[in-house]
Amino acid sequence: MPFDGGSVSFMMCKLPEPMPEDALTKFSDKKAMPLSNVGDEPDLGWVSGRHLLETRIDEETSICGGYLTLSLRVAQRKIPSSLFKAECKIEELALQAATNSFFVSRKAKKEIQEAVTEKLLETMPPNLSGIPFVVDERSQILYLGCSSAAQYDRFALFFHETMGFEPIALNAYEAAMALTGEDPRDLPGLHFSPERASFDQELTLGRDFCTWLWYFQEMQGGQFRVVDRGDFAIQIDGPLSFASEGDGAMESVVRKGAPTLSAEAKAALLVGKKLRQAKFNMVRDKEIWSFGFDADTFVFRSMKMPQGEELDPQSHFQERVMSLTIFREAFFALYELFLDNLRDTKRWEALQPAIYEWVNELEGK
Repeated sequence: MPFDGGSVSFMMCKLPEPMPEDALTKFSDKKAMPLSNVGDEPDLGWVSGRHLLETRIDEETSICGGYLTLSLRVAQRKIPSSLFKAECKIEELALQAATNSFFVSRKAKKEIQEAVTEKLLETMPPNLSGIPFVVDERSQILYLGCSSAAQYDRFALFFHETMGFEPIALNAYEAAMALTGEDPRDLPGLHFSPERASFDQELTLGRDFCTWLWYFQEMQGGQFRVVDRGDFAIQIDGPLSFASEGDGAMESVVRKGAPTLSAEAKAALLVGKKLRQAKFNMVRDKEIWSFGFDADTFVFRSMKMPQGEELDPQSHFQERVMSLTIFREAFFALYELFLDNLRDTKRWEALQPAIYEWVNELEGK
């Protein structure tokens, strides 16, 4: 499973209430069915956090390092398109020969397709995919190993069917609500183009934050302190993906060379675009969290965590989740610092002209 080792793509979710004491029983009641029963419709069910074929869900299989960890397994039998078309063609040619006809009616084609599906489907091995998750019950945070809205929606619905409540994805707005207790939609947006300063700027909280991180690194050193965790720094790297808002919205990606120093990056800011995706390094002493960040969804892609010690599997997993916890606390401390700049009118009024000056002085020409 991705949370065991290597890089991991994930989003963070807030649990609106504690996990019930009989959580393992509830998961087991909706465990994945035997593969022999899987058909052509997606079958959803829970499996242990160890692998997608383990449907035994108990403390031994689904608690690791003190953390609850399982996967939502999706199983489905599918016939490869090329095989299906070839088998149907064989049957159509046989029918033409038997009836001495050059044509096959629509009704006959449908009957052939149904017969071929029935014949081939049971011989197809099930396709398996999983959406892993880990629960930090102390913080009521769920780390969800997915990177798309469709995966999240599928997971959240089935989790609700199992537990009676669903995890809340901590996107830019939900995270701001959790950190400040206030509706962030009333906050002012940031302009990053001095040439478009007179235009009304729509608040795009995630993109404003992602672009501000670039400014924060360049103009304030990217350094910040987290209570009980020490000193951190944030560093931006390419590729950089810019996007504009409104009708005819356009995206541009800067990849080659040093993207933050390129003329293309400066030009994107000057026409009113903001960062939608970028790669970052978060550093604490010799520890480095390297990750891609999607500002619209707050999804962290292909994160590489600091190298841990050689430990037994339980301790190794515990160390990995603790590393995610440290990252989460640092990342949201940085996000709260950004929000404070918008919530305080005087700080926002000082920040806006400073951003214009920064953009004008970027090295890209």
